[in-house]
Amino acid sequence: MRIFLMVLLCSLSITVQAKKKPSLKRADKYYKNTEYTKAAEEYKRLLSGKRTPNYIHLQLADCYDRLNQDIEASRYYGKAIAQNDSTLKPEIYYKYAKVMEKNGRYEVAKQIMQEFAAKAPTDDSRAKDFLAKPDAHKALKDRYPTYMFQESGLNDRQYDDYGAWLSPGDTLYFVSNRTKEEKKWMRKVFEVRDKWERKPNYDLYTAEFKGKYEPIKGVARIKSRVNRRFNDGTAVLSKDGKRMYFASEAYRNRKFRRNDNVKHRDHLMSLFYAKKNKDKWKKVKPMRFTRAGFMYTNPSVSPDGKFLYFASNMPGSHGELDIWRVAILEDDEFGTPENLGPVINSGTRNDYPFLSADNKLYFSSDRWGGYGGMDVYVMDMNTPTATPANLGEPINTAKNDFAFSFYPDKQMGLFSSDRIGRTDVYKAFELCFVEFRTMLKSKGFNTPIADAKVEFINTRRQVEDHGVSSRSGMARGEIKCKETYKIKISHPDYLDELIDITVQAEEGVQELEVFMRPLEELVIGKDKIELGDIQFAFNQTEITENSKAELNKLVKVMKRYPNMRVKINSHSDSKGSPAYNLKLSNERAKATLEYIVSQGIEENRLESQGYGSQELKIQCEPCTEWDDAQNRRSEFIILQR
Repeated sequence: MRIFLMVLLCSLSITVQAKKKPSLKRADKYYKNTEYTKAAEEYKRLLSGKRTPNYIHLQLADCYDRLNQDIEASRYYGKAIAQNDSTLKPEIYYKYAKVMEKNGRYEVAKQIMQEFAAKAPTDDSRAKDFLAKPDAHKALKDRYPTYMFQESGLNDRQYDDYGAWLSPGDTLYFVSNRTKEEKKWMRKVFEVRDKWERKPNYDLYTAEFKGKYEPIKGVARIKSRVNRRFNDGTAVLSKDGKRMYFASEAYRNRKFRRNDNVKHRDHLMSLFYAKKNKDKWKKVKPMRFTRAGFMYTNPSVSPDGKFLYFASNMPGSHGELDIWRVAILEDDEFGTPENLGPVINSGTRNDYPFLSADNKLYFSSDRWGGYGGMDVYVMDMNTPTATPANLGEPINTAKNDFAFSFYPDKQMGLFSSDRIGRTDVYKAFELCFVEFRTMLKSKGFNTPIADAKVEFINTRRQVEDHGVSSRSGMARGEIKCKETYKIKISHPDYLDELIDITVQAEEGVQELEVFMRPLEELVIGKDKIELGDIQFAFNQTEITENSKAELNKLVKVMKRYPNMRVKINSHSDSKGSPAYNLKLSNERAKATLEYIVSQGIEENRLESQGYGSQELKIQCEPCTEWDDAQNRRSEFIILQR
């Protein structure tokens, strides 16, 4: 009876809760407490068609933007701007343009950015970046992929994983919110949960790295004072492995809790370090250069161990988040933080710095001209005049792609992405390219052939690169190492060539000399065109792919000589009955004619006839396989030049 009453009371409570009237005060309270999922639900109940206040549209857009629900965010930003409200801040236009970028609608995003640039202050660096390169997206279309990627093997199907970093000892550190599966029930009950999406908080984990192509396994949560009841971010070790530098909620620093920004716990992070004692991390302390109310996150250490790189919006920043570095001194002291300057730091968000062993700085940014969300960029720090370059597809997508680290000694990198609706860790492999030079010459004359079209076709039958030969006969293409290609070469005055090649493993230049045969080489005497074997499937009339390539040569000759008429004679071997052989050869001759017509030759320029086994080239009894192959033939007789 007691159980029944409790169930009844619970159901009544739920019913009463469901019947609550929409409340702007309640929605604003959820928003102020950073409970954006709840706030969006409550604001949505306040929609009233055309009479909806613009404030509701803006709040809904902001909630969905923070929750990375880009389609919903774009809908409500659009509704807010459609009201033609002159009091709208330029920032709304910028946010609208960014979500349209993330939805892949680059031209629309460009139009909105033009409105933003017209309304923004003249010193706004985001507007300056846009006006300098308004068509930056177009350059992304012509990029060749420089990396390939694969799933890392450590990802959880339900929870998020990101920020992977590989230590010199091949221990992989990463961040995950899979804590719900591993913590004790007391921890689950009292855990300070993420209020944005009501997901478990993030903790630091380790995993075992076995090899670049092996799946990453052996995942374990770090059991020490590093992982507490707050959101913990990315981590990195000092060069000697005795210090861990990591990001965690600023609220973790008790001295910061009086600050209003820290108090709301709106994903505001700060930097901490821990000392290693045997196998555990202890004595967690905040880094002394951090200040309350500012973001400090995603640390990494330079290969020589002398500098700590991190992202922050501390005073002196150019935008929402900048890349900084600070000297690591003795006795857990640090130097004065140094901003990496406006070339790296646009007026937008610049985050997740990583300096590789070959002195290349990888970082993520949502600057104008990317694919949409956060994109990975690289800048060669060895070159003083270098500028950040977008890594391109497939590393970058319209979603958020970030936390890229690369290890030249392993020829492998790691990065994170939410491209499938869940944040996962992926492996990245740099692609090797070769400049392939094809020298084209005329057979018999040894003279260079200009204006020949050269195509490099991969095993997926895609044209990966193409070129046209110069006056010297040279055609160039850029193709991948260790891959197999077909090189297709065509010229109006020469027979097409199709050459199989396998590219060597090393980068650099490879060359191939090709002698092309003039069209006239096919014409034997005055009345015949000589082609290779025209083959059919056994007992069928279907033309094989190799035979189509041969027939294409005839097509080319007939296009070169528009008055030429040709008769197709088809012969069979002596196997089978004479009547059947005659029928089959007639059908094959007709199929050959139909293929040539399908390639653009007028039917009235062609005739076809099957002879069966009436005109054997080799009289034999019994016949060998070679004899039969000689008798199965097609002949192309010139009726008119």
